[in-house]
Amino acid sequence: MIFRIGSAPNDNISKCVDKQVNTQVNVPAYFLPQVCLPSLVLSYGVLLVHLVDYEVPIWLGLSAPTLFIVTYSLTQCWCREAADSWGGPVGFRVMAALGIVVLLASLLICALVPYHWHPYIYGILGGFGSSLISAQVDAVVFDTYDSQLGLVRGLCFAGQAFGLSLFPHIITILIEHYEYAHAYVVLSGIMLQTLPCILLLKVDDTPKRPVSFSRYSDLAKTYAVYSNEMIDTSFNATELQLHDLSKKCWKSPSDDNLHREFDNEDSEPAYTNEVTATITPPPSPEEKRRNIFGVEILPEIPEESEDTDDDDYFLSSKGKDKNNKQRLSFAIKRLSTLGDNLDDCISNQSRRDSQSDRDGNESRDYSEVEVTYDNISPVTDVQREKIFNSFSFRCRSAYARMRRRIWMPSYRVYRIRRRMLYLMYNINDTFVKPLTRSLSCWRFYPSLTLAFAKLSLTAVGLALLPLMASQMQPKILTTESNFLMTLYAFTWVCFLLCTPWLVQTPKRNFKYVSLIGLMISTAACFILAEADNHDMFSIGVVVAGFGYGAITSCWETTVQDFVGPRKWSKIHSTLETVSGCLLALFVVGISFIVGNDKGLPLVMFILGIVLSGITLIWVVLLVVSIYITKLRAVVLSLPSIAANFDCNGKPFHCVNSTHFMICVDLGSGVSSTIDDFVIPCPPTTVCQGTNRFECEFPVVITTTTTVAPQVTSLKKKH
Repeated sequence: MIFRIGSAPNDNISKCVDKQVNTQVNVPAYFLPQVCLPSLVLSYGVLLVHLVDYEVPIWLGLSAPTLFIVTYSLTQCWCREAADSWGGPVGFRVMAALGIVVLLASLLICALVPYHWHPYIYGILGGFGSSLISAQVDAVVFDTYDSQLGLVRGLCFAGQAFGLSLFPHIITILIEHYEYAHAYVVLSGIMLQTLPCILLLKVDDTPKRPVSFSRYSDLAKTYAVYSNEMIDTSFNATELQLHDLSKKCWKSPSDDNLHREFDNEDSEPAYTNEVTATITPPPSPEEKRRNIFGVEILPEIPEESEDTDDDDYFLSSKGKDKNNKQRLSFAIKRLSTLGDNLDDCISNQSRRDSQSDRDGNESRDYSEVEVTYDNISPVTDVQREKIFNSFSFRCRSAYARMRRRIWMPSYRVYRIRRRMLYLMYNINDTFVKPLTRSLSCWRFYPSLTLAFAKLSLTAVGLALLPLMASQMQPKILTTESNFLMTLYAFTWVCFLLCTPWLVQTPKRNFKYVSLIGLMISTAACFILAEADNHDMFSIGVVVAGFGYGAITSCWETTVQDFVGPRKWSKIHSTLETVSGCLLALFVVGISFIVGNDKGLPLVMFILGIVLSGITLIWVVLLVVSIYITKLRAVVLSLPSIAANFDCNGKPFHCVNSTHFMICVDLGSGVSSTIDDFVIPCPPTTVCQGTNRFECEFPVVITTTTTVAPQVTSLKKKH
C-alpha cells in the first residue's frame, strides 16, 4: 500500500477552514431574514388596528394572517420537496430571490388597491413568497448546521421574538409619517434588505451525504465517503481504485471507471517490449485491463511472416472485387424496377375532365350541375362548378369545419394530456397519499391538535391583542399597546434562554414542556377574555408570551417523538396542510361573532376552551406515557405476588406437566409463587405432589428374565 502525504492534509485543513468561514457567514445572513419576514404575520395586529379605522370589517382584516399561514402551509410541502432539486450554489439563490420578489409585489400591490383587497393580496402572495424563501433558506441552514440544529432553531426563534418587539414600533411610525397606504411601500423597502443576506448564504458541497439522509431525521449519521481523486494515475500502483457508482455504466462493463483509460498525453504505456505469460482478453479491443497488482494485461499478438502478408493481400483484393460486382448488380436491378414503375404511372395517367372521370363521379351521392357563365368572354374557357345540394354532405362539411376549428392537433393534445397527468400524479403523491397514510395512524390526530394550537395562537391570539388593547376602558394608547407587544416578545425570549438546556434534553421530555406551554396559554386566553383594565390585560400578555414561546419551541420535537422518526417524515407535510385547513375553518367560524359587541373577549374565551380540550388530550397521553415508561418498569422490576399458596416447603409449585413456578417463603407460614418466572420443562415430565425436583420424568419399572443359569448348567454336563 502506498501512502501519499503532502496534499491531503492541506486539502482537509482548507476544507475545514472553508466550512468554518461558511458557518460564520451564514449566522448573520440567516438571522436577519428571521427578524424581518415572520414579523409580517406576528406584527399584523398593528396593521389590523389601522385597517379597522378605515371601516374594514374585523373578520376581513383577521383573514389576512389566516390566508398567509394557510397559503404557507399548502405550498410548503411542494417547496420543501423541490428544494433538493433546485438547490446548489445558484439554484437556491434564484428561488429565494423569486420568493422575495413575490413578497415585495404583495406589499406594493397593497399600496395601490382598495383597502378591502389588502387581506387577500397580503395573505396569498405573502404566504407563497415566504414559503419559497423558507424552503430554500432552511435547506441551506440544514446543510451547514446539520450537527447543531437545536441551537440554530433557538436562534431562529430569538430572531422572530426580536422582530416582534421591534416591528410594531416601526409600522406605527411609518403609518404616522407616510399614511397607511404608502407605509406598505416603505415596508417593502425594509423587507428588500433581506435579499443581500440570502445572497450571502453559502452552500458547502464538499460533504456528500447518502440519499437516505433526511432533513427531519435526527437518527442519521455522517458517513465517510472516499474518492479516487487523490490517486495519481500517471504510474501503475498495486492499490485498487474504489467503485464510483455515480460514474458506473450498467450497459457495458467496458465503460466502467475501473477499466477506463485516463487520457495522459505525457505518460507512455509500460511493458511495451514484453509479452506476459498469461493472457487475459480485454472487454473490448480498444480497452486495456490490469491485474490486481496494477500490471497491464496485453492481448496476444500473432506471429507474422511474408507468406501470410501476401496471402492476406490476395484474399482481401479478391473479396473487394466480388463485393463491387454484387453492388453493381443490385443497382442495375433497382434502376430497372424504378423504370417499370414510372412507365406504369405514365400509362395510367388520365385527365380529370375525361369521360371516364365523369362516369365515375356519377355514382356519388351529390348531384353535379353544369353552370355556364354568359358574361365571360368567348376567349375564356367555360368554367364548371360542382354544386352540392345534398343535406347530408352539408351536415358533414359543417361538422368537419367545426371540428377543425375547435379541436387541437394531436401533438398539442398529447402535451396537454401529459402535463395534466403529471399534475395529477404530483397532487396524488404530495397530498392524497400522505393524507391517507396519515389518517390511518392514530398518532396523527393528537399531533394535529398540537399543531393547530400553535397556528391558532399565531393567527388569532397574537393578531387580536393590539385590537383588544384599543377597545379597553380606558383605552390603551398605540404606544402602550406596542410596548405590550414588546413585553410579549420579552417573555418569549425569557423562555428561549432555556435553549441550551433544551438541546441537551432528550426528546421524550419535550412533551412535558409542551404541556406546560398549553396550560399557560390556556390560562392566558381566559385572563385576556376577562380583562377589563390595563393591569389585567398586561398580566395576560406576559403570561401569553411565555406560553407561546414554550409551544413554538417544543411542539415540533414533541410531535416527532410522539409519532416516531419513521412516521414523522411521512406525516410532516400532511400535518402542516391539515392544520392550516383547520385554522381556516376556525377563523370562518369565529368571523360571525368577532364583529359584535364584546366579540373579541368572546373569541379569546372560545380559543381558551379549544386549548383546554387540547390540553386535556395531551394530559391523558402524558399519563399513559408515564404509566407505560415509568410505572410499568417499576412493576416489572418487582416480583408480582399471586394469591397466598402453600408450597409445602418446596422451592417450586407445579402448574401443569410442562411449567413449574418458583415458590417464595414469605414467613409466618405464608408462601406464594412468582408469576414472572416460569421454568419450562420437557413435555414428558409429570406434575405430582411427590416431585422432589422441578422437572421429573415418570419412573418406569421394568422386569428382567434370567436365562443364563440354564446355559451354564449345560456346559458343565458336557
